[in-house]
Amino acid sequence: MKTNTESFSTRIIATILITTAAVTLAVALLALQATREVDADAIERQKTFVARGLKTELDRIPGEQQASTIWDEAVRRVRADDQDWMDGNIGIWMHDFYGHDLTYVLAPDGRPIHGASAGRRMAPEVAAQMAQPLADLARQTRMQMASAQRNAEDPGEAVLGLSTTAVLSLGKQAVLASVTPIVPDTPAVTQTAGSEYLHVAVQYVDDALAARIGESFSLDDAAVITSEPGAALASYPVADAAGNPVAMFAWTPDRPGLRLAREMAPVLTFFGLFCLFVLVSLIVRLRKSSRHLQESEAEARYLANHDSLAGLPNRMHFEDRLEQALEAEQVGGPTVTLLSVDLDHFKMVNDTMGHAAGDELIRQVSTRMLAHVREADTVARLGGDEFGIVLVGMGGGEALLSFCAGLVHILSLPYQLEAGQAHVSASIGVAAGKEVRGGIEAVQRSADAALYRAKADGRGRYCIFTEQMDDVLRRRHDIERNLRAALLSGDQLDVAFQPIFNVDGTLFGAEALARWPGAPGGPLSPDLFIAVAEDCGLIQQLGLWVLKEACAFASTSGLPRVSVNVSSVQLRSADFAAEVLQVLSEAGLPAARLELELTERSALDSGATTHRNLKELKVAGVSVALDDFATGKSLLQYVRDFDIDVIKIDHSFVSRLGSVDGTDQVVRALVDLGHAMGLQIVAEGVETEQQRELLIAMGCHIFQGYLLGRPMSRTAFTAFRPTGGIPRLTA
Repeated sequence: MKTNTESFSTRIIATILITTAAVTLAVALLALQATREVDADAIERQKTFVARGLKTELDRIPGEQQASTIWDEAVRRVRADDQDWMDGNIGIWMHDFYGHDLTYVLAPDGRPIHGASAGRRMAPEVAAQMAQPLADLARQTRMQMASAQRNAEDPGEAVLGLSTTAVLSLGKQAVLASVTPIVPDTPAVTQTAGSEYLHVAVQYVDDALAARIGESFSLDDAAVITSEPGAALASYPVADAAGNPVAMFAWTPDRPGLRLAREMAPVLTFFGLFCLFVLVSLIVRLRKSSRHLQESEAEARYLANHDSLAGLPNRMHFEDRLEQALEAEQVGGPTVTLLSVDLDHFKMVNDTMGHAAGDELIRQVSTRMLAHVREADTVARLGGDEFGIVLVGMGGGEALLSFCAGLVHILSLPYQLEAGQAHVSASIGVAAGKEVRGGIEAVQRSADAALYRAKADGRGRYCIFTEQMDDVLRRRHDIERNLRAALLSGDQLDVAFQPIFNVDGTLFGAEALARWPGAPGGPLSPDLFIAVAEDCGLIQQLGLWVLKEACAFASTSGLPRVSVNVSSVQLRSADFAAEVLQVLSEAGLPAARLELELTERSALDSGATTHRNLKELKVAGVSVALDDFATGKSLLQYVRDFDIDVIKIDHSFVSRLGSVDGTDQVVRALVDLGHAMGLQIVAEGVETEQQRELLIAMGCHIFQGYLLGRPMSRTAFTAFRPTGGIPRLTA
């Protein structure tokens, strides 16, 4: 038991600590805010300089071109196909004098008749392979020339000085490009409208260009980068005419606010040392006679009621506090709100970075949660990656919504671990004690139901309990129980097959789709029972069953290729590759006739186990497809990381083909990208003849959708044998 002196000393220390912390925090926040505002303003000014410099670089190219393109001699020589003259006056000269990286001369019909790269003439066959974006820019110039010359008395004068400039992407290289006509400067040479040759000039957006801009505006370490800049760098996206970033201009920004903060460091250090001295002096004066016993007793109580890893109350202590708070609420005390918190993708951190990293992540999560709650609230670790929070006296309304949104935000920020940076999010279920009938178990069940709804809605969010959610949770438990029974019996589930066709109407393959026609209460949507399977750990068993059924059918029916969807959970299994190869062997199906579909919408694990599984399967001959391409956040990341063979353009793009929202251009770009990477391209959701024709024109020659065939039973599929043309099966 503490003496009066000890209690008094404790109060003094607490007062000093609170005062010191408040003053330090206020000074730190003011300094931090001022520093951020000053630095942010400075960086915005520097971005303006970069934008101005890029525009200046782009605007100078036409003037440099016109030194040689507005010239009688130039018109005569290009008409005569004088390659040596073009080297000395248009191609190589432009590089040596102005630093142009690429130049082309285009005939009136658009053919490149001359090209130079880095000061050397291109071979004719190389020049003829001028990049498509440059050809498009040349066509745009022709259209502008035709418009200018329409009804003009002097067609040559009408296009004098005309040029078209743009920021483009040539493969992975961002460039500044300009196209201008080669026209005479006197009446001595005549030229009819449409007979003009064009000059194309290209300047790479590279470190040399960045250095020129940086030198003009005193930007340190200016460079062009292809990856995300580090925290120490400022960046400005170099965008094309459509606003799409094609390169990133980066530099070390001038931070006047940071300089000021460094100048204040000695004062802050002195203040901190002074506070430390005061605290140490007071602590030394405390009586030590009973301190050891009191600390031992406190430690024993702490260990009995707290989680040793996170330093938070454990489940037993948490439920005790929750029950006390609920009892107090029932007799007129402050309101009680329970939050059930679960980390999303925590298992991925354990699997890819190790359990030590997972433990470190749990500790950092605990620290963030404690920093977010109030003193009256309780935070506890209930086990694994599950946490609970009891909010006392917060009530509902905007205050609760703001608290939950803030908690989701801080828990979703990146975590800096010793093993590297980790990204997880948090799903939160919220239940108010006064809104739930029953005691502590009812409140906990309600919070769990809201948590399940938050996960079902996409994770990384919070959800407040309603009566309907309790029914949803019970329904989910029923689906899980019935699905376990169905997998054991094997007589309720089935597999449907949707045909995939080549452009000539011949059968390319089919996609295997899980169905549950014999579910208690009637057939269930695959989206519903597959989601439950993933959440409750049945997806591996379900996925293996579908794989066996699909391979057996493909083997006996002579199907050219069968495509089977694979969950990211299956890919993380150490035995996945061996299981697939065993299924192929038992079915007698060559590996080349199996395609595994990954979906870009799910968070695929890039850990060693996933890569090892895919590598073993690809070596055996199994192909890998990326479904829902361009609907996730990664786009090319999964294609690169997982060595994809096939991309499937999502039906959300196909359904909007022919509209004016730019979808056609996006799909065309996806098809061109796939071809450039040597991938097969499949269009999903083809429902109209117009969509099919547009896709063929874009270069896509493999189709799947209701226009060609709906998912069908094995019997219907076996009876269906397209022999060419466009199949019309809708069974």
